[in-house]
Amino acid sequence: MQKSKTQIGFLGLIEKYVRKFVTFYYFIRSIIIKFDIFEEDFKILKEIYEDKKINIIDIGASDGISANFFIKNLNVKNIYCFEPHIFFIKKLEKLKKKYQNIKIFGYGISTSNKNIKVYIPKIFFFGKPLYLYSYTFYNIDELKKQIKLDFLNYKKIIIKKTILKLKKFRVINNKIHLIKIDVNGYEFEIVKCLKKQIIKNYPLMVIENNKKINEISKYLGKYGYKKYYNNNGKLERFKNQKVLDIFFITKK
Repeated sequence: MQKSKTQIGFLGLIEKYVRKFVTFYYFIRSIIIKFDIFEEDFKILKEIYEDKKINIIDIGASDGISANFFIKNLNVKNIYCFEPHIFFIKKLEKLKKKYQNIKIFGYGISTSNKNIKVYIPKIFFFGKPLYLYSYTFYNIDELKKQIKLDFLNYKKIIIKKTILKLKKFRVINNKIHLIKIDVNGYEFEIVKCLKKQIIKNYPLMVIENNKKINEISKYLGKYGYKKYYNNNGKLERFKNQKVLDIFFITKK
């Protein structure tokens, strides 16, 4: 496990200090979408796709920060956003008023319909609870480790248990060119339920680095995928370097 980080250079230095305190991170996160700032790793997608019109699946769409980046930087035909949190769904709906090519699915995906227990950190700000939905974890021990790594005032953070709705994934008829997965520890399960979409379209997949990345690599390797990472604007083979995102690409 490593500290949460999305930027490098000067922006990375700013992010380092923003993440030290929970309330500061909460309010900065709520406005950062307006400035088109997203993970540094994803900028390489502009070179990969250039002006090609593409369809995207965004799993763990959150408040639309990734969808906003994709639409502004890539030639997006449709972006299918899967997000189970009502708080984030409302933000996605506001973004959809601006970008009609956003398709919202208000649930998480799985191999079957079910409800699942998750854990969300919260902190009180002048008596008002602030929930860090972007830190939703499926494993409480992993969440505790992550917030201890990221925040100096982690002892003031309270962890709340809640239930999220998951639905069986149904293959999207349109050709999918890119899939982004960021679900704080549930990535391997997501990849498995996307099997039919994967072998239908063989899209490029960007998956947040996690403890099951080797299992994911072995699973996707059956379909010809190899794993890479963005090394200063150049894709290089991933060999367990400490990076945030892994790019799975197949020649098919």
